[in-house]
Amino acid sequence: MQQMIGKMARMYSMFILLGFMIVIIAFFVGYSNSQTAATYFAETKLVRETTLMTERASMESIGQWLPYFKFLGLGLILGGIVMALRVIIDNLKAAGEQVMSNLPTEKRPPMPKPPWFGPLMPMVMMVGLLIFIIALVIGFQNASVASKVFSNSLPVIDEAAAGSTLLGQLESIHSTSAWLIPFKFFGIATEFLAIVMGLATIITILTNQTEMIKKGIHVARGN
Repeated sequence: MQQMIGKMARMYSMFILLGFMIVIIAFFVGYSNSQTAATYFAETKLVRETTLMTERASMESIGQWLPYFKFLGLGLILGGIVMALRVIIDNLKAAGEQVMSNLPTEKRPPMPKPPWFGPLMPMVMMVGLLIFIIALVIGFQNASVASKVFSNSLPVIDEAAAGSTLLGQLESIHSTSAWLIPFKFFGIATEFLAIVMGLATIITILTNQTEMIKKGIHVARGN
């Protein structure tokens, strides 16, 4: 498992590039949506609420999935950073083993073990990415419902009776959005946690290998 993760980690640049591309696409989608908003709000309130349902439906629909699409891009960029840290960790371990290989096997100090959280770092990062993917899928579902709801004029939506399908759909949009927002920030926190775990692992390995090399020097001088 760790060997497979190590091979995947060397593709960290692909994670970063894909995430950056998603952020760029999100920017252009957002810019296009801003033009729709400019057209919509250039009209009077009466016209907006009764005849520009297509524009309103488009804005509301995009507003439901675009933030989660952007966060997926950011998550991939942060995931790429985590993978790059994994490459650094693997290289540090390999360098330590190479230095110690110059000593006789029977006098060679044992290689220090990485901290317990080191191997968990890529898995924590994957959990963060999974959170962003789930949020985006639910965002697309919300967008589909929003498109149906706001294809109606605002007076029709405002006059929807309690228990009606239209009001139920509107309730679903707002209740789902209320927990999706903190859910995506939980994903970001998870990605940053993985980065902190990676940095802490590097610090631990450097500290332990410094001590190991000092012991190796004493052994070599004793020979």
